[in-house]
Amino acid sequence: MVSSFEEQKRHVIEYAVARHIPVDFTHQLGYGNDGIVWITDQLTAVKAFLRVGNYSRELGCYQRLEELGIDEIGEFEVPSLVDFDADLLIVEMTLVTPPFLLDFGKAHLDHPPDYTPEVLADWESERRELFGERWPQVQEALGWLRSYGIHYYDAKPGNITFGNEE
Repeated sequence: MVSSFEEQKRHVIEYAVARHIPVDFTHQLGYGNDGIVWITDQLTAVKAFLRVGNYSRELGCYQRLEELGIDEIGEFEVPSLVDFDADLLIVEMTLVTPPFLLDFGKAHLDHPPDYTPEVLADWESERRELFGERWPQVQEALGWLRSYGIHYYDAKPGNITFGNEE
């Protein structure tokens, strides 16, 4: 486990120097429970992970999508894998524009997690409320992901963006 913001940043610096890719540390694209994302001057995103498990799940999903030649899930663009570093827990991916679907750190490959029916019902109820009338579009995208063996449970605005939110 990477313990701090500074350690994640150090990993990104090491990754970027080895690949001769300047990273704009003034332009953080995202920050969450899984890690931190910065933009490079190559117009890619470099994500430094906090935990090996999230890194492995996200990398596995991007590799699966790459193997299948998938860069869109329904109407949503998904990032494509550019490079990665297992020692530094780094994934580099293409940038996407709305509508997009991203952040696979909590997804599961090939087998859904062992959630109880009650947990799944609560999850769906929360998602339905978050996405409102757009929930059917999100459900369709989640169905496509399942057909690729990706069980995605981090559906929330920000990770699934339509681009014309009010």
